[in-house]
This record gives sequence, C-alpha cells and structure tokens, in this order.
Amino acid sequence: MSNLKQLRTRIKSVKSTQKITKAMQLVSASKLTKIKNQIAHSNFYVEAINKMMSTVLSADIYDFPIEAQKFFNTETNKANLLIVMTSERGLCGTFNYMIIKQVKSDIETLKSKGEKIKLIIIGKKGYEALKKPYESYIDSYFELPKNHDENLMLQIKQKIMALVANLEVSNCTIYFNRFKNAMTQSMTKQQILPIEKYHDDSKIEEANYEYEGENLIQNLINLYVNSQINYALLQNRASEEGSRMTAMENATNNAHDIINKLVLKLNRSRQAIITTELIEIIAGSEAV
Repeated sequence: MSNLKQLRTRIKSVKSTQKITKAMQLVSASKLTKIKNQIAHSNFYVEAINKMMSTVLSADIYDFPIEAQKFFNTETNKANLLIVMTSERGLCGTFNYMIIKQVKSDIETLKSKGEKIKLIIIGKKGYEALKKPYESYIDSYFELPKNHDENLMLQIKQKIMALVANLEVSNCTIYFNRFKNAMTQSMTKQQILPIEKYHDDSKIEEANYEYEGENLIQNLINLYVNSQINYALLQNRASEEGSRMTAMENATNNAHDIINKLVLKLNRSRQAIITTELIEIIAGSEAV
C-alpha cells in the first residue's frame, strides 16, 4: 500500500509541475507574439538608417567632424569591445550556452594575440558565466528589464559612444541570438564598428540632403548605433522567448508521458494487490 501512496504522490507532483511548464509556455508564446510585432516595425527603421548611412558615406560630400572620425578609426592598438547579450533567467534550452561559448572562445583568441578587450554584458546569465574568468575585462553590466525597454538601448549606446569618444576602443562586436522561428535561433556575431567608408560618385546627387554636413554625419552615427543595438536586443529577446516556449512545450509533453507511465504503473500495482487479495480469500475459503 505504501507503494501506491508513493505513486499517487509522484503523479500529483508531476501534474503540478506540468501546470507550471504549460503556463510558462503560454506566457512565452504571448511575449513572443508581441516582440515579433516590434521586430517587424523596427526592421523598416534599421533598413532606412542603413540605406541613408551607405548613401551619405559613399557620396563623400560632407565634412566629417573630429568626433565622428573616431567611429571610422581602424587603429589596432585600441581595445576590442564585445557586447554580450544573454538572458536574466534560465529554462530556455541552449540559448545562453551558445553565446557564452562563442564569447569565451573569441576572448581566448584575442588574449593569445595580446589584444586589449572590454566587455559590456547584458543579462544576468552572461554576467554569472563571465564574471569569474574575465572580471578584469568587464566594463559594464546591464540587467534586462522584463519587457523591451528603449532606456536600456540608450544606456548601452551612450556607453559605446563614450568609449569611442575617449579613444578606448576601435571596434565593437555584438553577440546575440538571431530569431528565425520558435524552434530555431542562430548565434550571431555582428561587428558594428568601425563603420566602413567608401566612395561612389553615383550617390552624390542622391545624398544631397538639406542638412548641415557635420551635424548630419554625427546624427547619422547616433541613429546607426541606436538601430543596431535595438535590432540585436529585439532579436535576442525573441530568441529567448522562442527558446523558452519550445523548452517548456517539451517539458510539458515529457510530463504528460511520465504521468501516463506512472498511472499505468499505479493501475498494475493496484491490480496486483487486488489479485493477491482474491487469491488469499479463495485459498482461505477452500481451507474452511
């Protein structure tokens, strides 16, 4: 009988866990839908900024202020800035693992070349994984808010702009998960600085904006960095929720399978007990 009690307790426990994983799956699905809408809107903005940036730079008809020139600097004696985007919470499959693995590999490669490194980490999981081995490289750490927040984007942008303005870094690479669908996310390493500049005479007329040259370049750089960070944050957030939704769906299905096996085991145990009792009763009546 004690075995039956243990099985019933186990079934009750798994059912309780199943309710939690199902609820988490639904919450992630709801968040993912919202983020996908934000991504759809932001993509137009990113494409517009990139097109304008390409046109203005290739036309090469505007003066570049000294501060703006720092964003095109290809000097190799400055630090490499790695922006690492992870999550605040776990239970999202290999979402954080793939990012952290790639970052660690790249840090070791840069170290072996004797290059300088600075880290900006977004998300508790990335900070926990990188703090102990690479604490001396960490410049900034940002916690992720529950929902996508433009204030976070602005804080990261301001930090990047300050590091470049102070000539502390010469290039910047963002590590994030690019969203494909709820089942698939790809670890992405995207370099956003230095900005590539080239000349194309065919763009001169197209780039003739009614705007002060120096202000145009500086404002475009601000918009460009903003758009790249916002894009990466949204992609990473969608990937996190998609990964968590899939992980919780798998957990819910696994719980269902475990419950079925436990119920089958419970029924067999009850049947065995009833059969044993019947045999004992029959044997007792025959003895009488």
